[in-house]
Amino acid sequence: MESSSELPSEIICFQILPRLPSKSLMRFKCVCKSWSSLVHNPSFADAHQSLHRNKLTHLLLTTWDTATRQQHFLSVQINQDGSPTPAIHLLNLPTMSNDHRLYNAQSTNGLVCLYPSNTLSRDHTLAYLDPPNFIFNPCTRESIILPHASPAYCTSHVTYHFGFGPLTNEYKVLQVQTFRPHYSIPTDMTFMFKIFKLGTSLWRRLEVDLNDLAFDPLECPFKVQAVCINGAIHWMHWKENVVVVFDIGDEKFRVIPFHQDYICFIHCIFGEVMRNVLEVDGCLALIGDKKLMILQNMMALWILKDYQNQVWVRKTIMLPHCWRALGCLVPLRTIHNGELLLQSTVLRVHGPPGHVRVHVYNMESKSFSESEIGLPSEWTFRNDARLKLVASYDDNIVPLR
Repeated sequence: MESSSELPSEIICFQILPRLPSKSLMRFKCVCKSWSSLVHNPSFADAHQSLHRNKLTHLLLTTWDTATRQQHFLSVQINQDGSPTPAIHLLNLPTMSNDHRLYNAQSTNGLVCLYPSNTLSRDHTLAYLDPPNFIFNPCTRESIILPHASPAYCTSHVTYHFGFGPLTNEYKVLQVQTFRPHYSIPTDMTFMFKIFKLGTSLWRRLEVDLNDLAFDPLECPFKVQAVCINGAIHWMHWKENVVVVFDIGDEKFRVIPFHQDYICFIHCIFGEVMRNVLEVDGCLALIGDKKLMILQNMMALWILKDYQNQVWVRKTIMLPHCWRALGCLVPLRTIHNGELLLQSTVLRVHGPPGHVRVHVYNMESKSFSESEIGLPSEWTFRNDARLKLVASYDDNIVPLR
């Protein structure tokens, strides 16, 4: 009986090729139509992601060119030893007449939602002038513009939150609109919630009975960036000592109580309130607490180790005295090598322009390190540019269309 020397196509397509880095796969798309079709196959994307999960972390950075009014996004790969690669340019987006309406970025499962900051429309007839929102895949450079969803009433503040549901394999954007109906008193504020699911073309109104919610939505900081973990979007509701949860699958709100010993500490960077929730080794974590941060130069992370039974575990981090000039170091997430990525609350004054320092904490050795990242040397506007770390993401070649 003769045996074939060729490997079955199933092994080649779903066990060998998915092991290649995303950069190589993007080049291979140009070889032929069959290879391009394979890379765009959702099953192939799933196989690639499962093989590359927790293997590499990329940092998403941004800067603004005052001359052209263009916001640029760059990517830096973090190697296994924690060292960064040179920054590469991903895309640029036109902005408003000043840098107060720059795009924010929220990463979920390797995709990034880009939406303008300070989204406030006093007249819904002018909402069509607002910049568009995007979903962007940094690995494939593919992006889509979200359909316009104009506010229905005046004095509307709109925020966006991006999430992924692993059970249904769905990416969704939750729009939270705060508004005051016509002819009502100034304090009579209410909400409208809308959902956009990747692969569709329209926003869908989400019916929410505000009286049935287990929290006061008027006091919930929906304006602060959330984090998506375990198929749900999470906000810290510091006034009620709970975490507000929005499940991507059933599209329902619920709450998780704080640990009784947790004391919330509100962080600000450049005047903006930062999120107090993050992902630590796949678990939801809260930043705190206030007493340790102020009195003992320590940081505490309350980690929800058992999500179903709501079991919290506190982990303390002693900050180096030499880092006091950096202000409060706000944790962003753990990266692929287990280290904790940190962001400083103090804008850099010293050092070369167009540079940003990345701080990491090794949770096993309890040691700190930092790296400096700069703009590409060929950029002509780099001398007056301010580089800012806005998000991190993992490899994902999932198609957006």
